[in-house]
Amino acid sequence: MQIGEVAEQRGCQVPGVKGVLSGKAYAKSLFCLKTVCESMERLLMERFIEEESVLITDPAALLNMTQSCNREHLDEALKDRSTLTLIEKYHAYEEKVLKGHLGKTAALWMSFINHCHLVFMLLHSVKTNNIQLFHKCNGEMANIFFAFDGHNYSRYLTWLEVYLTNLENTHPGAKDLLSKGAIAVARSMIPGALMPLSHQRNSGSSSVLELFWFRTGSSV
Repeated sequence: MQIGEVAEQRGCQVPGVKGVLSGKAYAKSLFCLKTVCESMERLLMERFIEEESVLITDPAALLNMTQSCNREHLDEALKDRSTLTLIEKYHAYEEKVLKGHLGKTAALWMSFINHCHLVFMLLHSVKTNNIQLFHKCNGEMANIFFAFDGHNYSRYLTWLEVYLTNLENTHPGAKDLLSKGAIAVARSMIPGALMPLSHQRNSGSSSVLELFWFRTGSSV
């Protein structure tokens, strides 16, 4: 049963549902992805609480972190040993579910949740200019693209993983510049494509210009 059919049975109107399912409506698709991921995580958390013993000695700190997630509240919650134990238990439970503890369907949705987290971390890395997280996410996404017949994307991400890993050796100082929000331009080695960068910028040519962009709101 498709999302549109479910919504129709519930009496909801979902405009542009075809664009969401095809991925063409990016903003709507991302919103739906977050919603479905959160609903699956809520179900997983409910089952976790039912099966595992959960005891928090300082629930106020954990509640503050969930309501307003920032560094101050996170550090306060992590001071409680029971909170750390709970997080460790939950991660272990996720691995059990992924291995079939709740059946094949639950394992499929657990894999879906993990892939969603990977996408969300990639978006976060771009917004916060975190090159280390960007590097990690791109390296781990190659398998996803390969599984969905995006073989060329998978090959490129594998190359990008190696390129970023060796970046400090091949281009000393480049990683530090990128971490500060710099823009790196890779010129094409094809003689006929060696046009001035200003022309590439104005014409919007992307075939001979590769940009690593780590700061949201910047423009080339």
